[in-house]
Amino acid sequence: MSRLTQENLIAAALLVFFGGVIWLCQDFGPRARMIPQPLAIFGIILTVIQIAWQNLRSTDELQMALFASAERSLEREAARAGAPERADRRPAWRQELAALGIVGLLIVLILVTGIIPAVFLYTAGYFLLTRHYSLRASLFYTAILTTAIYLLFVVALQIQPYHGMLAPLVERFS
Repeated sequence: MSRLTQENLIAAALLVFFGGVIWLCQDFGPRARMIPQPLAIFGIILTVIQIAWQNLRSTDELQMALFASAERSLEREAARAGAPERADRRPAWRQELAALGIVGLLIVLILVTGIIPAVFLYTAGYFLLTRHYSLRASLFYTAILTTAIYLLFVVALQIQPYHGMLAPLVERFS
């Protein structure tokens, strides 16, 4: 079976999945389908675009060795910086453990503090620890993201957020 056939089969399976989500949403109330139905429609649109793109373009344009491309760009960056190639890379199991730890930290933050404070703490911590932005920019972007999530879920969708395990303790002192 060719690679194009495999990709088309996977895309068809995605179309069936998204179609099933839309079909199941018809039994939901109007508020209950506000999230899954638009996401499924968006998924169908993107999948149809993907099918058209991969079937209407020449196969030479679609052939891309993603890992080879990424490795070449890393080697070029290392050569420009004068750093030794892959000498400082951590083993794969440590990277996997770090990634799982990050996800675990987010889950613990949600359980303990609730969703809104967890989003704020997690995003601010990520921006500050990765030094992607300065302190002021990190807090600014974190506040914008947290406000957007609050407005979307609490105000627009009127979903009561989970307040975390610390909610009774905070209520006791207030």
